[in-house]
Amino acid sequence: MFRAREILATIALFFFSFAQLSFSAEFYIASWNVENLFDLDDDQNVDLDEEFTPTAPKRWTAERLERKLNNLATIIKKMNDGRGPDVLGLCEVENRKVVEMLVEKLAALGRKYEIVHQDSPSDRGIDCALIYDANHLGLSDSRFHFVDAEKTRDVVEAKLRHEGADLFVFVNHWPSRNNDEAQRIKAASVARTRIDEILSADTKADIVLVGDFNDEPDNLSIRDHLRAAASDADLPAGSLYDTTAFIRQEDKGTFVWNDQWELIDHVIISPGLLDDAGFHWLRGSSQRLELPELFFHSRRPGAIPRPSRSFTDNNFHRDGFSDHLPVSCVLEK
Repeated sequence: MFRAREILATIALFFFSFAQLSFSAEFYIASWNVENLFDLDDDQNVDLDEEFTPTAPKRWTAERLERKLNNLATIIKKMNDGRGPDVLGLCEVENRKVVEMLVEKLAALGRKYEIVHQDSPSDRGIDCALIYDANHLGLSDSRFHFVDAEKTRDVVEAKLRHEGADLFVFVNHWPSRNNDEAQRIKAASVARTRIDEILSADTKADIVLVGDFNDEPDNLSIRDHLRAAASDADLPAGSLYDTTAFIRQEDKGTFVWNDQWELIDHVIISPGLLDDAGFHWLRGSSQRLELPELFFHSRRPGAIPRPSRSFTDNNFHRDGFSDHLPVSCVLEK
């Protein structure tokens, strides 16, 4: 009898241990430049937001804003096999108000999304923001890093926590490629300076950078100043790993310019996310979202499929989403 109990106890312990290993928490981290998500008002403190008002040539009306929000929400709700993201970095949002409006559209997911946002000095009035599911992650700290590069967006930093482990998430929207490369190098240096501070306190810190960097993996800003490598093989000490660099190697990207794909939206991680302590990156999980409805197929000869955008000049596309594709990865804990 005693022997039978001992065997049953051993079996129970085995299955308990197996369950612990099999049901580790997963966190879906996504990022999307949502292409000019503006409210309807002319902000008197912002110089160049007037184009997104009802009387401007773009005729940015309540109906169009509602359509845009619904379109974005449709895609976000399909992320993570229909569960929605645990963390979502957003680029090109005008203010907290429009982020709140977007979050309301995601209510059907049953998430408890909280917002990290601060108005930035952009002369167009566009910011970065982050939303996270407070049912699963707590916010320990948030910071907003000024980039002295012609009124560009702040870099948003959120320190999230789950069961005693910290995850630093940075949302980036660096100066556009219409600007000199030096402006993006300034943004890279701001992000890298803060990352070095974190790593000096803990070399194994778990850090993920997402957003629209407006540069490719082999550009100076990312390769030399952010120090993000395109491979994690023999990763130099202190270097980061661009987990989305492989997309470019497959001749794909996240944005189309002159009928060519560019990979300018990234998921970049610290070496701490490659070990088994705290959070860790699920190898092979980084991707661009390739839902069919996200692509526009032009009839123009030689044109390649591209992200289905909301506007072309002043022409509104009711079935459009954004001129960028979202990117994502999965972290385990």
